[in-house]
Amino acid sequence: MPTALRYFLVEEGRRTGPHSWAVLRQKADIHILTPDTPIAPENDPETWAPLRDFPALRNELLPERPRYILRSRAIEPVQTENLPATPSVTEMLQANLVRQNAAESELLKPMPPRSNRRRNDYFIVAGLLNGLVVANLLLGRPWYDPFLLGFFAMGNISLAWVLFGVMDRY
Repeated sequence: MPTALRYFLVEEGRRTGPHSWAVLRQKADIHILTPDTPIAPENDPETWAPLRDFPALRNELLPERPRYILRSRAIEPVQTENLPATPSVTEMLQANLVRQNAAESELLKPMPPRSNRRRNDYFIVAGLLNGLVVANLLLGRPWYDPFLLGFFAMGNISLAWVLFGVMDRY
């Protein structure tokens, strides 16, 4: 890790940041950062340059990847000397765990769920609607009563279905 300096980036046409070293490393690992990505240091946010113009940072974030050569199916060995050692799966997984543990504290965390006021809202709205129905029933209009009873039943069923079946969290 070169310094504790943080950097601004341009991602999808928007300025983001400042990002810490761990976030920059994470973005480089998932190929969001390229040598052409515009970047500016936090202490000089008006000086924008492509990542390739910061050689120390580029070499740390985008190191030269080893190129693996596929051997032919011939029996005779091809270029057996000076070949880089191929890492095993265990070594690759251990390197990934080390990198994950180093960046763990700075990775993006999921948002906690918001509080749910559904039950209180249901009782308030149901109480108001049912109060209106009961008040109209007490007025004593006999031709109006079947409609009010239907509205009472369908209104309560619909309200419960909308608040508890359709809406997830609001």
